[in-house]
Amino acid sequence: MGAVLATFGTSLALRGLTGASAGISLLGVVLALTLSRVGRSGQLSPSRQLRRGGQGGQGGQLGQLGQGGQLGQGGTRATQLLPLLVTPSVALLASEVADLSRRHRTVGEILFTTAVSGAVWVRRFGPVGTRAGTLATLPFIALLVTPVAPGEGPASRLDLVAIALIAIGWVTIGRHTEARLFAPGPATQPPAPPPASGAARRGRRLPASTRMAIQLAVALGAAFAVGRHVFGEHRSWLVLTAYLVHSGNRGRGDVAYRCAQRLAGAAVGTAAATVVADRFPAGDDVSIVLVFVLLALGVWLRSASYAYWTACVTGVLALLYGYYGQAGAGLLRERLAAVVLGAAIGLAAAWFVLPVRTGDVLRRRIADLLAALTDYLVVCQTGRSRVPRPNRTTPEVMRAALADAHDRLETAFDQLALVAPPLRAHRAFTRPPRRHRRPGQPLEASEGRPHRYDAVAALLACRPALRALTRELDDRGTPPGPTARRDIARARTAVVETRRAMGRAAAAAAAAARR
Repeated sequence: MGAVLATFGTSLALRGLTGASAGISLLGVVLALTLSRVGRSGQLSPSRQLRRGGQGGQGGQLGQLGQGGQLGQGGTRATQLLPLLVTPSVALLASEVADLSRRHRTVGEILFTTAVSGAVWVRRFGPVGTRAGTLATLPFIALLVTPVAPGEGPASRLDLVAIALIAIGWVTIGRHTEARLFAPGPATQPPAPPPASGAARRGRRLPASTRMAIQLAVALGAAFAVGRHVFGEHRSWLVLTAYLVHSGNRGRGDVAYRCAQRLAGAAVGTAAATVVADRFPAGDDVSIVLVFVLLALGVWLRSASYAYWTACVTGVLALLYGYYGQAGAGLLRERLAAVVLGAAIGLAAAWFVLPVRTGDVLRRRIADLLAALTDYLVVCQTGRSRVPRPNRTTPEVMRAALADAHDRLETAFDQLALVAPPLRAHRAFTRPPRRHRRPGQPLEASEGRPHRYDAVAALLACRPALRALTRELDDRGTPPGPTARRDIARARTAVVETRRAMGRAAAAAAAAARR
């Protein structure tokens, strides 16, 4: 929020110098909000934060040894320069598309759909492609969100580039200030596409990023077509919802869960905003203060539930439209209807157009976690990873191998945790009430059949113990004793057997599908 407020203040100064429209300020605020979330991927990973807090004589050395001595995940110079290279240029392109849409609506909408869905398609090129694609969508979505156009003409184009650079600068300053003043929080990775299943990797199916790009293109195209005839000038609400429910798509279940959250948040936010919609006259500065209060509240509560963020944004839009003289309960009800219809379009596209199944995503992420856990247990047992190392296990070798293995394990845990909320919600709504267990009755009979989330919860519950084990081995600098090594070996054998069983089950399912 510090970066957001600084961007807003700087945009006011820019408007005083250049005579830019109020849309520049709104665009800068939206860019600062979204860039701050994407930009956090360059911060310390949770495992490195854990090791920074290590206690004991040499316990903090792991943070320096990491992967080849590099601190931070995805913190390469190319990745760090992406916002500076991508955001201003795409902001300029987005403004041209928006200007073209005012003259040739159909052409502009086609270009918008192509650009946003293409940004999803480039995720197939790895972490740099994912980050570049995420950054490329931000100016397009920011222009879609702002209720006031930034303006036209060459001077306006320069103002757009300037506000993009200003937002990048303040977000960068804010991130470095946070790192110096506070212990860094968990790094927020840019939304990653669900890994393709084995069949997709062998070429029998399209890659997941391609399928999601096609889904998004269909959803945006349908939203533009419907919004033009139903909502007129406010069709952007419909298009925005269709995009947001697909953003970071991790399977059909994730899209359905996000639709439910967005509908709940929009309904509550509309009900609350209706009460205060006409309380503030047009141009009242109190409305702007309340906008930033709601934004801060929404950013704070977003990690708890996306529904809170949606409710706060609904209130923000109500205040903004009221500030520009477009207040009214009817406008809020129209926005709620647009959210409902946009969510339905997005859900239909995810469900019927080259669907990415939640079960496929879950199996892939569990397999990745078990593979990372296997490598981690090898390090814990032997003090060395499977890659060639010196024959002698020194504390430096031990800590370097442990740093690398734990980082990959934490990343796998993070990816699995991303698919947990929709599964948890599905279990809560579908599992029958627990029946009283009679003496001698099997546990499954009283609790019902196991749910997919049960496996996710069991794996995530192991995370604190594995972090504690990392701290202990970091303090020691040497492998554990014989008894502990035997226990770790038994655990590793169980993990390997589970991976083999999953492979056999996947092969059997693929064979059955071919028949």
